[in-house]
Amino acid sequence: MILLTFGSAPRLYLGGPEMHLLTAAVLVTAGAALAPRSCPVTKPSEYPFVPPPPYPSAGRFSIGTPKLSTNTTPDGIWSGLPHYTPDDPRFRQKLFWWSEGYDWRTENPPHLTVTGERLDVPDSFITTDENVHAGWTNDRDHAFMVVGIFIPTVGCWKIKGRYNSAELSYVVWVTDSARSVDTNKCSPNELLAALKTDDPVYADALNLARTFQVHGFIVKCVLQSKMIDVFRGQKGAAVFLTDQGDFEALLLPSTDTFDSVDSIESRENGRFLYSFRGSPSPKSPHPINSAYAMYFVKHANQFFITSDSQLAATIAKALNESVRE
Repeated sequence: MILLTFGSAPRLYLGGPEMHLLTAAVLVTAGAALAPRSCPVTKPSEYPFVPPPPYPSAGRFSIGTPKLSTNTTPDGIWSGLPHYTPDDPRFRQKLFWWSEGYDWRTENPPHLTVTGERLDVPDSFITTDENVHAGWTNDRDHAFMVVGIFIPTVGCWKIKGRYNSAELSYVVWVTDSARSVDTNKCSPNELLAALKTDDPVYADALNLARTFQVHGFIVKCVLQSKMIDVFRGQKGAAVFLTDQGDFEALLLPSTDTFDSVDSIESRENGRFLYSFRGSPSPKSPHPINSAYAMYFVKHANQFFITSDSQLAATIAKALNESVRE
């Protein structure tokens, strides 16, 4: 597999009765900082685990058993985690879990619960997203379970996952100091979902990445998307992780366009719902369900989706300039 790596943390779009747009970073890679001796961090190398095939292996980053496993960093440190929004002081992390035999078709949302408590300060706990979600990278028959968590402070944290009769816990040191990582590249965990060379939109994605690079973007990598069949006749889709933000690109065959597609926004229980009218028509009767407002950019046979209005404007500007060139 050749990876499209041009120079952030991905967004994964996950399956379910409705499409839920999830935003957050995945595991931050290791660096040179050390956890204090008072924090008994879990190091995967001390508890080696190899997931049963064909479940993906993260090598020395995997911990657990076939009944419940996850990934963590080799030194047990989470450093430089993002905030969900600029005004939110909590740290945001996204955790991926696997269980042999889990089937997203019959159990969605997954019956996974994740909790966390700070070990060095009493009565301090994490909070989680309202729902756990199911997703996959290359193999929908061996899906993962994913949940976003909010960590209120730095410190020594014990994370615990429960799924059916299985339970798995591990300890991490959370610090707000930045590591010496290359922020222009995607992590190994992110690249598990890298777009493959045999994907129908691989060549289109490569050309798009070059276009955005010419117009000032740093494209860190291009990932597989779960929005490959939002519209009838759609050729595919890809997720772009860039220095200016992450976005989806949905593509039609070059002979078709999104020119007549309009988005319809509605609100329900504080969430944003988006449906579409025009040609091509959407394949699913269910709307896109998002916690935040979404912005759409149409350009010939390309349809871009992001939750950042400024990024949407920047995408439109780059595409318009490319037409004039």
